[in-house]
Amino acid sequence: MRGLCVLALGGLVVLAGCGTPDGAKPGTRPPPQTTTVTASGISACPAAQLSGALRPGSPDLGRRDATLEVTNRGETTCVIDGYGDLRLLGADGRTVPTDAWRQPHPIATEVVLDPGEAAVRELRWSATPSEGEPEEGLCQPVAVRLEVTPPDQAESFGVPWSLGPVCRDGWIGGGAFTGSGAGERQ
Repeated sequence: MRGLCVLALGGLVVLAGCGTPDGAKPGTRPPPQTTTVTASGISACPAAQLSGALRPGSPDLGRRDATLEVTNRGETTCVIDGYGDLRLLGADGRTVPTDAWRQPHPIATEVVLDPGEAAVRELRWSATPSEGEPEEGLCQPVAVRLEVTPPDQAESFGVPWSLGPVCRDGWIGGGAFTGSGAGERQ
């Protein structure tokens, strides 16, 4: 009887391993589903849940600035905590020189975004050519899109860019994301 139980139990183990998840080919694994959970226990905002806009500032002699506003357009609350990454793209979809810098102020803190709420990041760059860049004409190729990768994420989303070239080899800097004001909860 004992041998029969072992055989029956062994048969169950073999049968349990026969199926594949979601019709995947045998010997393959489905890609892992990852969600970054922040210190508050709320998931980090994925790129697919965000949209963005640029609000130009007042240009100074040789310097430009803008506010990058990122809105949670999803149905769930999420968190932005930090800087993320930036990349400028030209009309052909290729990267134009981008040297994104993280400035120390404001410091990174969790910004909780309920659906419809926004976080902002102040950006600064130069409109004055540096050594090695053309004195006449454009210092760098003109970008038409800013790719924004949210903090702790690998995917990005695009924001139209109509703010001219970014000189000094694409140097663009800014502090961490902060709340946008009304309804702000950090």
